[in-house]
Amino acid sequence: MSLPQMHYTSAPPGPDGSGFRFTAVTPGVAPSVLREAEQLIGYEPPRDAPSRPSPSDLALFPEMFSHTRLSDGSGLLSRTVYTGADYSGRWGNFHAHAVHLADGGRLPGDLPPIAAWGAPEWADRTPEGGAPSPLDAFTPVLPAGIRAELSAFAADRVPWLAAVLADLRRLVEDPHAPQVVLAEEDTRRIAHWVMLASTALPRDSARELTFTTYTRRPQQARQQLVGVRPEDVRSVSGQPHRYSVHDCSAPASAPAAPADPWARTAAAVLAAGVPQLFRQAHGAAGETPFAPGPLAALALAKGVAVPEDARAEAAGWVRAHPTALDEPTLARFLEAVCEAAPGTPELPSDTLADLLAALHGSAPAALTAPLTARLVDRALRGAAALPPLPPGALPEPYRSRLAAGSGEELRRALGDPLTPLARVAELLRVARLLGVDHQDLAAPLAERIGDGLLSGPDAATAGALRDALAEPGRLPDLTLVHLDARAADDPPGVARALRDARLPLDGARGVPHLRMCAAAPALSAAGVRPGTGSGARTGDEAGGRPGAGAGGRPGGEGGARSDGGSGDPGRAWFGDRNGELHRLLRDAGASPHGDPLALRTAVALIWEDRGPTAAEASRLLSETGAGPHVTAGTWDHLVTAAVDAPAGDAEAPLLARQVLVAAPEALGRAVLNDLKLLALVHDLEEEGTGTAQGGWTARVRALSDSARPAVRKRAAAALARRLLSPDRPADELGELARSDDLDVIGAYGSAARTPLFRDVLRSVPGRTADCFADWTSHAGASSAWDLTRRALLDEVLRPVVRGLSDEGVLRVEEALSLLAVGRVYDFREWNRPVGGLGRLFRRRGRAPETPASPWRGDVEPPEGKRGPR
Repeated sequence: MSLPQMHYTSAPPGPDGSGFRFTAVTPGVAPSVLREAEQLIGYEPPRDAPSRPSPSDLALFPEMFSHTRLSDGSGLLSRTVYTGADYSGRWGNFHAHAVHLADGGRLPGDLPPIAAWGAPEWADRTPEGGAPSPLDAFTPVLPAGIRAELSAFAADRVPWLAAVLADLRRLVEDPHAPQVVLAEEDTRRIAHWVMLASTALPRDSARELTFTTYTRRPQQARQQLVGVRPEDVRSVSGQPHRYSVHDCSAPASAPAAPADPWARTAAAVLAAGVPQLFRQAHGAAGETPFAPGPLAALALAKGVAVPEDARAEAAGWVRAHPTALDEPTLARFLEAVCEAAPGTPELPSDTLADLLAALHGSAPAALTAPLTARLVDRALRGAAALPPLPPGALPEPYRSRLAAGSGEELRRALGDPLTPLARVAELLRVARLLGVDHQDLAAPLAERIGDGLLSGPDAATAGALRDALAEPGRLPDLTLVHLDARAADDPPGVARALRDARLPLDGARGVPHLRMCAAAPALSAAGVRPGTGSGARTGDEAGGRPGAGAGGRPGGEGGARSDGGSGDPGRAWFGDRNGELHRLLRDAGASPHGDPLALRTAVALIWEDRGPTAAEASRLLSETGAGPHVTAGTWDHLVTAAVDAPAGDAEAPLLARQVLVAAPEALGRAVLNDLKLLALVHDLEEEGTGTAQGGWTARVRALSDSARPAVRKRAAAALARRLLSPDRPADELGELARSDDLDVIGAYGSAARTPLFRDVLRSVPGRTADCFADWTSHAGASSAWDLTRRALLDEVLRPVVRGLSDEGVLRVEEALSLLAVGRVYDFREWNRPVGGLGRLFRRRGRAPETPASPWRGDVEPPEGKRGPR
């Protein structure tokens, strides 16, 4: 590579004229280059320069050393000095020596332009012999002690250094950014600025940087970095969109530190006198030349104090490149990261933890031990949570040193009941890491941790407690035993707490109650919803007609049965809760007979807020027997399922009979009559159960005295439905009539008024005849009976008969003739359109009375499974 030369000065009169002109040019330089160069290399002395300088004065004139990019993309490197011999120039005489950088605009050897400062190839006068030959290269000649001088200069210019570097970075990234104008009393210092910039900037950016060390007119300068004397800076001040001005001669004008962490880190490195770090950092930065992380990491390893955000950038870069630093450098870096300078905030523990995790596997534990020790120390002081640490992360002597200094304090904190649970969990991890014995504290800690898990801690505390129990030892075992005892006392509460605590119980033995509580959330996934509703549905819910029971029995209760088959509405509606109970017991390794208390826990979990339905209780009693329930204290659930069952629950009477047979000695007197009454309801509603002997009314009345209102009402309704059937004992209706019992007689009247029974009367002549015979019988037996039967004749039977055809009426009379001949005559008299009823009663010697019935009402009794045939 050759560098064409150009010499420009004020020449004396001669053949080529006089004044400023090129006095010697290497052949081949284009005229356009000469014309453009002539505008760049002119020299204007300082304002206060002497007009007739002495030789000693000339040495004080500023040297204009410039690197400029020409319009064709080539470069011009020039040096202009004041000579003082005035031939015809306006400002005296100067000599400019320039070289044209045609090949890519670079110097031979790929040197930065500032490397030619002070090179011996620069001339102060036009050479003899005419056109000069091209230069092959410049010889960089650094003055003795220049490195120390630059370091001292950087340290002295710290107030401006970071801001200038930030401005230069912007110029590298955006050519349209404002020019950087530097004002120095000694313009040689501008060359120092360029040297510092060329050191800090990436190699390519340093070669491309354009600059001039001196100009009187900065507003006309084309370079990126422009050096001026302080008196000339006013011409570009106040124009921040065009110029970023730094007057280094006025300390009061020092700018604030820029936000750019790279610039502040680079300033710290330059001020510390370790410029060699830039070359290493540029090689490590790759495609992000201004990344602060690599430079900050290398600076920290060299002991250079860098800004706090640059420390974080360094940690992040090492985390992303865990193998980028050799072991000695990494060791020094980690020590520097852990030991912040006085008054400097330490790096956050999360940053240190992430860094440690990244280095795990690529760096030995002995190398990362300072980092681990710092994290453990912060955890001991409560400053931050201890991150997960690999085995052996804290080797000696760090472990022993920390244990000796903090072991007793750690034990005191663990034993203090006021220490927050999250802190307890943290200290347990530290104790295990340091080998601090705390087994004597295990029992009270187990109770605290167990109760803490059940108290609904926040997610962080719950996670910390789970981690504390993940380690082997007495503490996890004692905690599980404590939780198992709590689970036996309050299964639903413990189950709800475990859903949030997510305590792992895989492999846990001897804690059946706790295991069942932990498995309870699976019930919802299986479609089981404990404690929701009664489990039995009314007839219309089951898909049948309202009030229609099995066999078409009028006034019957819901037609669906909960008998454990496919028609079990409890299972269809809620899932197989009985099966889930046995699954819980089986998974916990318990059985109802071997561990009745486990049965209590399972029942409490399956039927959390309400007891089992009658169908479920009946099935449970059949499967387990009464003994386990009596021992476990769940017997009352079965009894309650019977006596508190809704009126439409068809399984309650059967359950009552089962309970009376299974364990009569375990029944309290308060519910005994309720159960007996429900068992009687079962007999009344079932066929072929040996109830034809009668005495129903007396038994219902006798048992109802101390029974619950709902059970009394159900028994009365069942009795009424049975008395409306044709297979009742002969005198049972008379017993009812003579009782004068408002409840049972009123239930009889209500059952006869149901729409279904009216349909039966319309369609079955025999039932119509039977009811006429019944409702005209036992006159005078009691006032309640007389009121009811007369109301039924007028309000139920008469509308039905009047709605029959002549053929239908004839069939009713035929049915009556089978009962008694006189009944047919009475029926005809009663059925006459006018006056028939009066003649009927006059013939029998009684006056007709038809008051409004007190049993009329819109609310009908619950309907059973079968109605009268």
